[in-house]
Amino acid sequence: MDPFVEEKLSELGLERFIPVFEENKIDRETFLLLDDETMKELIKPVGPRLKLKKELQSLVKDEGSQNEGDTSGTTYFLDDNSLDSSPTARSSPVLNSQSVSSCSSPESTPGVLIQRSQSLPSTSQPSTPRSHSSSLGSPGLGGRPSPSPSAQKRARADFTIREIIGKLEDDELLAEMEAGLLSYKSRKRIVNTLVSHLIELHGKFPRTDVKLAMARAENSDGEGYQAWFAPAIGGHDSSGFLENRLRNVRRRDSHKASKPPTVMVPKSPLVSTVDLDLPEDELADSDIAAMTTWLKFHTSPTQQVEEMMRKTCRARATLIRTENEKTVAEIIKEYPRLIDVPGMIEQDFRILFPTSSDSLFMKWPVTYESILTYADKQISWREILNFSGKLDTDEQKSNMTVHLLPLLFPPGMKRKDGKKGPKHASTEDACTSFIQVEKVGVNIPAFLEAVKKCQPFILAVGQLESPEQVFVVVERQTVDCGSLLKGLDICFKLFYILDMTYPWECINLWDFVQKFIYGLGAGKGRHKSVPSVSLLINVLTSAATEPSKE
Repeated sequence: MDPFVEEKLSELGLERFIPVFEENKIDRETFLLLDDETMKELIKPVGPRLKLKKELQSLVKDEGSQNEGDTSGTTYFLDDNSLDSSPTARSSPVLNSQSVSSCSSPESTPGVLIQRSQSLPSTSQPSTPRSHSSSLGSPGLGGRPSPSPSAQKRARADFTIREIIGKLEDDELLAEMEAGLLSYKSRKRIVNTLVSHLIELHGKFPRTDVKLAMARAENSDGEGYQAWFAPAIGGHDSSGFLENRLRNVRRRDSHKASKPPTVMVPKSPLVSTVDLDLPEDELADSDIAAMTTWLKFHTSPTQQVEEMMRKTCRARATLIRTENEKTVAEIIKEYPRLIDVPGMIEQDFRILFPTSSDSLFMKWPVTYESILTYADKQISWREILNFSGKLDTDEQKSNMTVHLLPLLFPPGMKRKDGKKGPKHASTEDACTSFIQVEKVGVNIPAFLEAVKKCQPFILAVGQLESPEQVFVVVERQTVDCGSLLKGLDICFKLFYILDMTYPWECINLWDFVQKFIYGLGAGKGRHKSVPSVSLLINVLTSAATEPSKE
């Protein structure tokens, strides 16, 4: 990819179109020759195309003077304090070989666990910057010449973080780093300082490779860097903690200049269905139709019902996914045994996704305590859930961990019907669209009659930590689950069996469950997870592998 073209697209916030320009082999010369017709072919949306047109007009007009500025040969020197001169910079970070991605921190979720294998460097050890012909001199190397501003902007940066952490002079932060755990306050300071450094050296629109270099540092083996910065892919904008902070800075400055702020709309749509690679049924279509009709009118004998449901599973899954005009209520009316015969949801899911069927009950017992510890450090979940009791048993701890899952990720948002801008869900919306808690003695039929929210969801009757009854509610019908963990399992599987999208209010929660617990990849969630989901997955994966590293 031509560096000049990539830089200009990044400065305009058009990173998602970089692959299109690269595919069409647009270099600097052809970039300046783009006409309206060609731009229309490369960039379909009108808004981004107008931005590019305006920039091209400016570039063509000023190209001569800009080229003279680029060859001026200006050089300057860095002393111990030169990188601290910016009023926005808290320190002068020169990143060392330990990865910034290890300082993982969610954009809206307080706190972060640091993976031991990718932890921040100890300040008791002197850092050794990488030797690179285009790297910036580190503080303390006063008199060492730096590249010209033009070359400096285009060079792939070398980063270390030791100077950042050292100049913060925060003993509490250093102690947290040594312990492998960062609080929300500490994480925010690190993110803000890193972004201040980026802006100081590369402006408010740093190149993609510069941001990626900061996220990766030299930890090329780490997988946590995506939570810090993930480049634009296809129709998805760049994301990650560094990118989110840069956007906030640009938005803040835009407000100061009395310019209308850019409306941020989620670019990751729901997947309405999951393509299933199913073998053809051995039964004739007439036999499948006969069994489907028989199942509509019989709930026993149980063994015969289970056998016919098993034989018609693939045909049922195919019909549900191809007959898009049918509502969920009509599907349940067509296949009532899915809901009123215990075990049929699990049986269908096991046939369709055999490797993921038992994932929750295999992973949860060894995962929930790590999630609970993570939540303790990040949020005041007891206050949010209005819970002051004790968690004396493993079952109580497990149940409470299920309840606090919506608090670990930002609530969802969607476009308002007929209006500009997104509609944001509240934390309460995210919680109740996942689990609704009612007191013992609630009139279940009256409750179901009054349900208006998106379904399915979990209904827990009793105390948060020890519910007496648990149901999954779908189309004002209940599936008795017996336990909160079973309710989570049934509710998730219903989304796939009935081919439903997740409730938008708690989509990030289900995205985490889908990708980490059940391992279903993109599935019905986001093609590109929000950073807080990626972060928690990295933390839990690291915690699971830590004993083997020892």
